[in-house]
Amino acid sequence: MQYNSTYISDINILNKSTLLGTSSDANGRFSLFAKKGDSLLFSSIMFKNRIVKVTETHIKSKSITVYLEPSYLQLDQIMLNKVLVIDWGKASVTKGTILNNDNITNRKAPDARKLTDPNSNAGGLNPTAIFLALTKKARLKRKKRRVEKERNHQIKNKFPTTIRVLYGNDFFVEWLHIPEENINLLIDYCEGNGLSEFYNSNEILIKNFLFVQAKKFNSIRN
Repeated sequence: MQYNSTYISDINILNKSTLLGTSSDANGRFSLFAKKGDSLLFSSIMFKNRIVKVTETHIKSKSITVYLEPSYLQLDQIMLNKVLVIDWGKASVTKGTILNNDNITNRKAPDARKLTDPNSNAGGLNPTAIFLALTKKARLKRKKRRVEKERNHQIKNKFPTTIRVLYGNDFFVEWLHIPEENINLLIDYCEGNGLSEFYNSNEILIKNFLFVQAKKFNSIRN
């Protein structure tokens, strides 16, 4: 997914034929099953929707590059009252000119906020609020990814300390031939050799790693 040679993330992609969907990652890449003739819908609140039909060329190359155009928010025109303010202290007037005091000296001074804040007369429309509303979905996705990343980081850090509880002392003693008083030493040894990287692996891979490391550990201690 690209716009002006920049990769675009969080673009929704829907296969209209199978109703399966996904979204582009931080590098603008996505993976979605499709066959020749399927129509892929690319949508985002920040870009114009686009539909691309899968061709034989796409199937052979197993890839597709999609360029999107930005979607500009069109707001209704707002008519602002023009206020002409004259500084009579500096104005040049003809000698003898009679001024209407009711309209000048007694008139309430203009609201300084209305003269300096471009949003004060905008009928309640707040560009910041509009931007936050438009980007809410993308921000929620980023927050979800950040929370998931932090959760995985915590699980990874705790994995070496929970591995003993997970398999029990009998596994280490009977299968790995590690004396009970040396189990924590083995776990520390395994942690130094990458045990934490297996926090999301299946049981076969974890136990195979422990078997290999236990064999090395025993050979060193013996």
